[in-house]
Amino acid sequence: MTLFFHNKATSVLAFPMLWSIVFFGVTKTLSAETLPSYHPLTEERTVLERRSTAPQMNYNVNKKFESVAERFGNGDLEGAMKSLQAMLNWNINDYERAVIYQFMGFVYVQQSNIDMAIEVFRKCTDLDILSTSQHQSTVFNLASLYGSKEDWDSTISKLMQWFKYEPDPVAEAYIMLGIAYFQKGEPLTSLPYIHIANIKSKKPQESWHQLELAILFLNKRFEEAVGLLKRMATFWPDKEKYWETMAGAYMELQKDPDALSALTLGYKNNAISKKETLENLARLSLYLEIPYQAASIVEENINNGSLESNEKNLRLLLGAWTAAREFDKAIGVINILAPMINDGDLYIQKAMLLNEKGDWEGIKVASSEALNTGNLEKPGDIYILKGMAQTELEEYDQAINSFEKSIELGTDGNKRNAEAWIEYVSDRKGS
Repeated sequence: MTLFFHNKATSVLAFPMLWSIVFFGVTKTLSAETLPSYHPLTEERTVLERRSTAPQMNYNVNKKFESVAERFGNGDLEGAMKSLQAMLNWNINDYERAVIYQFMGFVYVQQSNIDMAIEVFRKCTDLDILSTSQHQSTVFNLASLYGSKEDWDSTISKLMQWFKYEPDPVAEAYIMLGIAYFQKGEPLTSLPYIHIANIKSKKPQESWHQLELAILFLNKRFEEAVGLLKRMATFWPDKEKYWETMAGAYMELQKDPDALSALTLGYKNNAISKKETLENLARLSLYLEIPYQAASIVEENINNGSLESNEKNLRLLLGAWTAAREFDKAIGVINILAPMINDGDLYIQKAMLLNEKGDWEGIKVASSEALNTGNLEKPGDIYILKGMAQTELEEYDQAINSFEKSIELGTDGNKRNAEAWIEYVSDRKGS
């Protein structure tokens, strides 16, 4: 979390604060009718009018402030504090006292003395005499300081006081409220504040969006998560995790085509690089019957080294090219994969693909390659396929030898089939 602190010029100083372990809970949502008009969640909010005076500052007090400001600007914090403390003993009015307390608060913050900063800022606001802008700035500072001490109830209380008189609240106020409720274990209460902060922020804050997204996922509000992720992917298009998470949200909604669209768009934006995500993109493309896209993705990323040229990926590539009826490309994959793992079934698949093309010479060679592996469950089938190819090539003697092998090694069905082929080949050979 970043703690937002406003000084007299309403500039911002950042103080890092570690988040503790978050406890999640669910609180009831207030209806619009129960919210006061100034409440930050009221749709058409109207703020309260605060009595705003314009007290005068004594000349001597004003001159002393100029001296203190100079010391503060030069980094002499101890000197500035001593002067301010001495001024409290002067004969001063409430307005001057409030300004002294406010200035002391700035010094204590610079000295990292948060407890004392809170004490003097409270004294300042209790006097309730500064102009509205100064008073609001001090209340905001108090809320932020309470947040730095993880006093979430006080943070919320002070911010709600601040909202009473703030016609145009900054995004930082909403995110502080959201984080305070979140840290109290009320994520659903925090959600609308975080959402408004993300909408109002002039510059997208990635950590704020991540917090909103986490709450939506934890509460299974996937439709809203998708909408948020679209914004996040627009703001940070190179972040792979947002495209991947968007796809996951769509799949939770059983919208697989939309999940594929999300991953595909991320891929086209060069945001998808993890091998697991690339493989998921290819498998989802194949599952949704877009095999050419699946094959192209796998092939491209094997070629550029993003995916390994291993059995798993080559089998995926083979399946995709086969489903796309790109038989030459599929055969090319088999020519790489089959020798790698000595799998006779792959050579059989190659023979079947060549059969689609009527390539009898290729079928004969592929059948021989399958048989040479020596690890076929049904060699009789392959000998018949080889014999058929040899028959078409008019290699009748070799064909008869193949059919005889099928009778020797095959099933009863192979035997009957092979005998019929032998009779047929013998007739052709004799004619």
